[in-house]
Amino acid sequence: MSYYIRSLPLKKKHPKWKVQFVSYKKEDTRGSKAKLPKREWDVPRERWRALGFVTRMTYEEARARSKQLNSLELIKRQEKRLRLLRLEERELGQKYQAFLPEEFKAEFELRYLRSRDSQTERRLRRFTRAHILWRAVQKLIIHVKVEPSEWFCNHYQIYDYFFEKKLSLSYTNKMIAMMNLWGFLICKKIDEPFLPVPRPRGYERQRLVDNYYQGREGRKGASRPLSPETLNQAKGKMPTRQFSWLFISVWLGLRPQEIDNLKDPNLWRIEVLPTGTKILWIFQTKLVALPPSDRWKPIPLLYDEQKFAIRMIESKALKRPLVKTVKKHCGSGISLYGGRKGFTDLMLAKGHSLESISQWMGHTTITRTWRTYKDRRGVLFSI
Repeated sequence: MSYYIRSLPLKKKHPKWKVQFVSYKKEDTRGSKAKLPKREWDVPRERWRALGFVTRMTYEEARARSKQLNSLELIKRQEKRLRLLRLEERELGQKYQAFLPEEFKAEFELRYLRSRDSQTERRLRRFTRAHILWRAVQKLIIHVKVEPSEWFCNHYQIYDYFFEKKLSLSYTNKMIAMMNLWGFLICKKIDEPFLPVPRPRGYERQRLVDNYYQGREGRKGASRPLSPETLNQAKGKMPTRQFSWLFISVWLGLRPQEIDNLKDPNLWRIEVLPTGTKILWIFQTKLVALPPSDRWKPIPLLYDEQKFAIRMIESKALKRPLVKTVKKHCGSGISLYGGRKGFTDLMLAKGHSLESISQWMGHTTITRTWRTYKDRRGVLFSI
């Protein structure tokens, strides 16, 4: 839910705008057949002053006030959610004291969850993610209702919980690792032997993987590759600056942020080799763990489309499109990473080695390029 300022440029009297309220709640959008149903209605003028709107405001001032109101409303919703989470934790702690003693929980969180340096932004983020994982593990422990010393003998029951929740194998292994830390601490306190829960192997592993991907059907996932042929079909149907943005992603394989950074001349340059081949050097702002001199990646300009993309960059007539715009003109399942996803297969089809393509994309290993960016459904062969 949020407030929105609708511009009325053809209105003769001031103000040339009105205040609307937008709701995405199911009870307000019941019966709508839209993919993202919403309901809008005008806010009566007699309520404007109570909300901080006055008729002498300009359109920009009214928009600034609406953003302020939306921010306050977001803070209220977050505080309400935090109160509900705290209440849930308190109820869980009182109800299942036998499986999660409070005094042991406090020691566990202090020893294994809180970082020694919790002041930096990065450490705070890790602290939050660890607590979210710990909450999930607590629900698992309560659901299983088995003493930690017996977890190893009942690990199939634990696997069934992961199967029921349709969790990914990666998240499953993280939960098992934290669960074993808790079991080790408890068994050490009560002087009982502890055998850790093993990671799923063989049949159990495959069962969890298949169940996870079946549960993700129809849900948002990685972008499908965007080919030059698909992009050419959208030519003339979308704004020129947005088409240029996608054209660069298809033929140069850049990340979305790298394309946006092309407006800064300090983040890219052209080098001409003695052979006459031009090389585009791109500074990778994503790589923060390397010295600045090692963050540059080279992309040889071998085709007319790539040279034309350089002229687009020099014109600075680029604008990142909305994801829904890309899906509308290029097909569902394609996001802003679509051009980069299709770059590997595009270059492989032109006869280049995977090692060279991996360097052009800025990957540290060929494995990264093959696993993430090679379309497994595409067929490549030579005669």
